[in-house]
Formats: sequence, C-alpha cells, structure tokens
Amino acid sequence: MRLKKFLPLGKSSPLLVCETDGFSLRGAVLARSGTRLDVLHQAKTEQVDMAEALADVVGALKTSGWQGGGSAVLLSPAVLSALVELPVNPKKPRPVAQMMELVRWEAEPLLMQHMSRWSLGQLLIGQGYMTEEQAQAVLDLQQGKPNKAGGLALSDKFTSRRFGDLAEELGYIKRSQLNACRTAQAWLTADDEQIECGWAGQGPVEDIPGTFNWLVSCVNKALLHRWTEVFAGQGLKLKMLYPLTGCGATLLPKSQSTGLVLESQRGLAFATRLQAGQIAVQHQYLDPAKTALERCLESYHAMQAAPDEPLWLASRQGDGPALAADLRQLLAVEVNELGDPALDDQVTPGMAGAARHALGLGVEGRCVGVREGGPLPPLPQRLEVRAAALAALLLVSVAAAEISLMVRKNVIEAHKQEVDAQWKTLDDATKRIKAQIEQVEQRKQALARQKADQVRLEAMLDFYNNAIPERVALVQGVLSVLQSTVSGEVIIISIDESGKSARATLAAPESLAALKDKRVEVENFNLEAWAISEAAAQTFIQKMKEAVAPWQLEVRDAQVLSRRGPLNLDGFAVSMRLVKLVEADSVAPAQQKVKAQ
Repeated sequence: MRLKKFLPLGKSSPLLVCETDGFSLRGAVLARSGTRLDVLHQAKTEQVDMAEALADVVGALKTSGWQGGGSAVLLSPAVLSALVELPVNPKKPRPVAQMMELVRWEAEPLLMQHMSRWSLGQLLIGQGYMTEEQAQAVLDLQQGKPNKAGGLALSDKFTSRRFGDLAEELGYIKRSQLNACRTAQAWLTADDEQIECGWAGQGPVEDIPGTFNWLVSCVNKALLHRWTEVFAGQGLKLKMLYPLTGCGATLLPKSQSTGLVLESQRGLAFATRLQAGQIAVQHQYLDPAKTALERCLESYHAMQAAPDEPLWLASRQGDGPALAADLRQLLAVEVNELGDPALDDQVTPGMAGAARHALGLGVEGRCVGVREGGPLPPLPQRLEVRAAALAALLLVSVAAAEISLMVRKNVIEAHKQEVDAQWKTLDDATKRIKAQIEQVEQRKQALARQKADQVRLEAMLDFYNNAIPERVALVQGVLSVLQSTVSGEVIIISIDESGKSARATLAAPESLAALKDKRVEVENFNLEAWAISEAAAQTFIQKMKEAVAPWQLEVRDAQVLSRRGPLNLDGFAVSMRLVKLVEADSVAPAQQKVKAQ
C-alpha cells in the first residue's frame, strides 16, 4: 500500500493530444488508467491560424474543467512518415548524432517531395475551393499557354502574377478562401532546409542482406520550433510532433503481429503492413477528388494484399462502420475496425494511437514522433538517467552503509549485552570469591589467634612446669652457695637479676679464649658484697667460682674496689656477675619460649 502511495502504477498525468489538418484544430485531454485511455475533456475549433486555434482549444478545455499545463503532443500533416533502408541493425544502433546524419540523408528528399503537397494550388483543390481544371488554367496563364477557361486575353503580365491572386482575379476563389489557404500553408511549410527526425528500427530487408527497415518521421526544424513556442505560450510542453497518418497502427492489439492497416483521412488513404510484429511496408494514396472508399480500395490493391491477410480499418467513428461495410462487400474479405474506448466523434484513431505511444501503452516502434532536439540517447547515455543512477547508487550506498551500521550496532549491542552479562557473572563470582577470601582470612586470623593463644598457653605451661621450678632450684642453690662461702670478713650487700636480659645475649669476652667461646648467657645474677680486706675479697671471689661451678654458673666481671662499707668502715667493695652459659644452638627454643611469654 505504501508503494502504491508513492508510485501510483498504471496512472499518469493528463496528456493534451491535438490534431490539425491545416485548417482546423481539435484537442482532447487523455489520461492513462491502467491499460486504457480515459477522455477527460475535448474541444475543436475551425480557426485557421494555429496559434489562435490552440488558444481557443485550450480556453474551451479549461472552461470544461481542465486545469491546464503539463505535456502535449500534436498530429500534423506537415510531418512525414516513411520507411527507409539503412545498413544499421536495430539491435546495435549507431550513436544518435551518426544516426541523425544517416536518417537525414534518406529523409530529406522524401520530405521535399512531401512538402509539394502544400502548394497553394493543392491546398485550394484539397479544400474544394477550386477544381483541378481551374488550377491547370491558372498554371497555363502563368506559363503563357492559351487560356482555355477564357475570361482574360493572353498577356505577358500574367506570367509574373502569383497563383492565388490570379485565381482570385479569374473568379475561381474568394479572397477569404485564399487567405485561409495561405495561413494554413504557413503552418505546413518552412523556409529553412534543416529537418528534425525520429526513428524506430524494424525488421531486415528481405532481398538486401545487412540492411534493415527503419520507420522515420521528419519535419522542418523551424516549423517544429514554432509549434513548440506556441504550446509553451499556453503553458504546455510539446513532447512530440506525430504524422497525421500512421499512428493508427498503434491501436492494433499487442498479440496481432501480422496484418494490413488502412487509415482513412480527408483526401488520402494510408496503408501499413505488419510482418512478424514489424512494419514492413507503408503506402500513401493522395487524391482529394476521389471518395474515401475509392482511396482505400486503391491503397489496398497497391499493397497486393493476400485474401487471407487480416485487414484493419482506422477511420473516424462516424464514417468507420459504413466504410468497413463497403470494403467487405467489394473486397469479399473480413474487415476489422480498430477500436479503442477513447474513440469518439472528436478523438480520431490517430490521436488515440499517438496518445498510447506517448504514454507507453502501445507497442514500441509502430509509430514514431519527432522531438525538438532529436531523439533522446539510449537510457544509459542520458545525463538525467546517469544522474538518477548516480543518485540511486548514492542512496543505495548510504542505505547499505546505514544497514551495515545498524547490523554492526545490533551485533555490537548483542555482544555488549553478552559481555555485560559475562562481566556481571564475573563480578558476582569475584564478589563471592572476595567474600570467601575474607571468610578464609578471617578463619586464618582466627586460627592464627588460636595458634598464638595455644603457643602462649604452652609456653606458660612450660614456664610454670619447667622454668619456674628450675629457677627456684637455681636461686636456692645460689643462696646455699652464699651461705656456705660467706665468712665473717665478708658482708653480702645485694643479689638481684636486674642485669638479666629478656633474651639470651652473647657472653662478654674476658680473654682471647673467651673470644672463641660461642656460648650465650641464659641466667645472670648480680652480686655485691663488702670485705674488710682485699685478701678476704679475693678469697670470696675464688670460693664463689668454686662453689657455683656445680650449678653450671661462672663468675664474670669480678671487681674489687676500695670503698667504705657498713658503719663507715674502711674496706673493699666486691661486685661480680654469676652467669649461666649454654651452647648457641640450644638457645633458640629458649628464645621462642621467652618471646611467647
């Protein structure tokens, strides 16, 4: 539904189709509806001046409801339709400029011959204003021949008179009739020799290999430009100028590929033969003096039609049935009337055929129009097509880039969501692991505290079970040593452990041998005494060394100094340290116990 909204298939803008015979103009506004044509508005005028005639037709159409503007096509007898033979295969056409030269070379002499129809005498005869005999009489006078018609004496002055003025002076025509034909002649001929052409490839020529028939339409370039300006003055764009005869073949059904089409126009009959869907022969019979039936019979016989060849008749709606019936009776063949829903008294078969061709409804190549500026190059070579293709390519590229970005964005977003989910899982797992690690650390700390408490408890138990009894025994032993060694000449002033370190320390060296002693102190008692004599002091020191040896004690730092003692008596102060030494290797367990305590 959205596609139909933006691309209304089967519909197009209304097209103004006009047709002139040189003396009148008719117009109809046609619109495409699917595969058929609908007539929206129509009008006709007998105005001879085509600029004024077009203004009258457009005004009448607007009065009937037409909005105006848009495109238009025109059928004119000034346009020649003919078949030419070119050594160009329609499947491999030459460039437009080269094709134009080839077509012009063939079409120029044909157009010059065609334009001879529009002499003033032929127009006067064609309109019925004078007879052929009268026209010949005027020509005889112009050429200095005897005047069989009478009325004026032969004179040299007639040789310089114009045909129309002489015919009027002879009384053959009226001034109004002469003016009408001169005006019509101005819209059918041009002074320049440049022509504009259109073409469509057909089938091969049977007896000339490599040569093909081309359907050509051509007209004077100045005349085409004049018509273009007249339509532009009415706000219309003239798309094509079509020949007055030949467009009727477009009304044939697309399935009809073989047959003969007779088109009947005022003063002429036009025959077109189709073979294998291509136009093979065209023939025009011109004789205003004969009836439409006679002209059609002459054209039919000139085409040498076979009795079983399908015959189609394209004529005005009012004349068509009677003419078809007469042809059936005289030719004893079936005559099919070309019909179209758009045909009526105003819309002729030629108009309907040109409209179908212009709107793309007819079979391509069955008629050809002439466009100002020549035919358009093939679609791939047109600037607007290339620009549209480039724009479409850019749009496709942008759309592809957008789609690619959208796909990438979706992939990235999906990947991001997956990564986010994984990251969330990892984050949750990390949090759980951290929580478990914290629990483990807490358990380790609790175990460490429990272990430390156990070590302290064990050290305390060891201290109370082992160390205290040993120290008590040691202290008791020291006291017993003092009791046995102290004489009446020595007084014990103090004994303490204030100098004992909380950890085992190296024994202080007293000699060179002591330097090699690697034992360490584990017990330390400071002893101070006073002796009345130095000898008593030295004797006390010696006895102490001997007395503490069983207790694995040694006397260190023994000193004897002269100093007053108790009761302010002269004597000697004695100081020493009683230390217990053990090997260094056995100190570590003791240190650990000390640290634990």
